[in-house]
Amino acid sequence: MSFVAFILIFISIFMHVAWNMISKSVKPSLAFYGLMSTTGALIWLPFFIVSDWNWSALPYRLFFMILASIAAEVFYVGGLARGYAIGEVSLIYPLVRALPVLMVAALTGLTGIGTPLTRVEWLGMAVVSIGCLTMPLQTFREFSFRRYTGRVYKYILIGAIGISIYTIMDGGALEILRKQPGITWRTTDVLAYLFIIEFGLATGTLFLVLCDKREHRCLRELVRKIHYPIMAGFCSSGAYALILVAMGYVSNVAYIQAFRQLSLPLGFLAGVLILKEAFSAPKVAGMLLILAGLILITLG
Repeated sequence: MSFVAFILIFISIFMHVAWNMISKSVKPSLAFYGLMSTTGALIWLPFFIVSDWNWSALPYRLFFMILASIAAEVFYVGGLARGYAIGEVSLIYPLVRALPVLMVAALTGLTGIGTPLTRVEWLGMAVVSIGCLTMPLQTFREFSFRRYTGRVYKYILIGAIGISIYTIMDGGALEILRKQPGITWRTTDVLAYLFIIEFGLATGTLFLVLCDKREHRCLRELVRKIHYPIMAGFCSSGAYALILVAMGYVSNVAYIQAFRQLSLPLGFLAGVLILKEAFSAPKVAGMLLILAGLILITLG
């Protein structure tokens, strides 16, 4: 992983934790994420307008990847909204970010996307995942598969699957765009791509909101607190813009998915210090495992 990619991902980590904290502290809902995505779409709209994509020359598989990415994003925020509504950030955030580490690595390895991972990198990803599974525990003795079968874990799995799919789809789509004549990829055009994703996510989530009476009520309530989804939208969209740019500086998108786990200790500390959530020895041990795994991935 290059130094440029490291800096971009490092900044995005803080922004990512920020929007999760905002959404949890207000009212987690699809309505919130719909307004958040609308903010992101408005931010990147000018870049879409000035982009010079030759739409007729773009391959059909690119449009499939874009649609798949948008659907996965909706899947992800739906799981996140339901999970945050009934669970804690210090539980949900680590698991939602941990499971895609192995999911993305496995899928890219099986499909031959990107540079094959070394044994050290596979080991590092496994250590990261173990650390993320350890963090939610209150004591080391309580570890059991039954611990992860509650209703909240269904939403965690939904969110993790969504992250895995959109990470791979966005990586593939940007690789196609990078090879198209006239597309610079790293500046205007990558932000134009982000507008498409944010617009699609806003459209999909707000459509589901209008079909659900409870979400419809949440939408009316959030209009009076519109500054919260706007702030979250700026942080969320800005964070992912940095990730999309960083994809041009790595040989395998699984590296990005793994290194972004640095947000887990930050998310944990924010949950404990700001939201006053429980602090436990397994959570500290989990953070140390995550950092150790990231070092293995970097050195591998």
